[in-house]
Amino acid sequence: MNGGETRRALVVRGGWDGHDPIGTTERFIPGLREAGFLVEVGEDLSVYEDAERIASADLIVHCWSMGTLTSDQEANLVAAVRAGTGFAGWHGGIIGTNVANPAYLRMVGGRFLFHPQGFEDYTVAIDPAPEADGEITAGLEHFTVHTEHYWVLSDSHSTVLASSVFTPTPDSEWSEPVGMPVTWTRRWGQGRVFVCTLGHRVEDFDVPATAAMISRGLLWAARG
Repeated sequence: MNGGETRRALVVRGGWDGHDPIGTTERFIPGLREAGFLVEVGEDLSVYEDAERIASADLIVHCWSMGTLTSDQEANLVAAVRAGTGFAGWHGGIIGTNVANPAYLRMVGGRFLFHPQGFEDYTVAIDPAPEADGEITAGLEHFTVHTEHYWVLSDSHSTVLASSVFTPTPDSEWSEPVGMPVTWTRRWGQGRVFVCTLGHRVEDFDVPATAAMISRGLLWAARG
């Protein structure tokens, strides 16, 4: 936290408008303000060129699909998180973006690879969570969503809080069910990272458990 002052959240939004970066972020900005954050909005990735500004933020919410960071933008962002700035986001706005930026991808711990065409019904299973991360899913039970189903690349450094399963069909290339992380947390240096693969459209947040996980995850990731 910055010398006992009000915490600052920087919402960086834009990119491909199919993920409605304005509409989706507006669902969570009021909650951040109610939690006491001074919320700033950046609508250009050039915001990451101001190293001092992003390093002084307590939370960055990244909602920018199909983006690419310059080397300086990437270096500044990763350095800020490593030093304690929280970083959080959902769906393609955080893992369907910056695919040419390896330091960014290691920091967030996942990359979108594929989803079946259209929306499908699937179960999001709440996984056992360590006490330090359990506030994000406390009281939640398995729930069903109707949205895109993300297949992602990830690694074991993340703590998976919710997961799903891809079930093979007769024309699948795989023959056994494939487990997939849906929500995870990650420590990167002194910073906390929160990712949820749900959230293709504003209506996805009408599912109470989805909205709860993301709202809590943003607060969990923030410094202080």
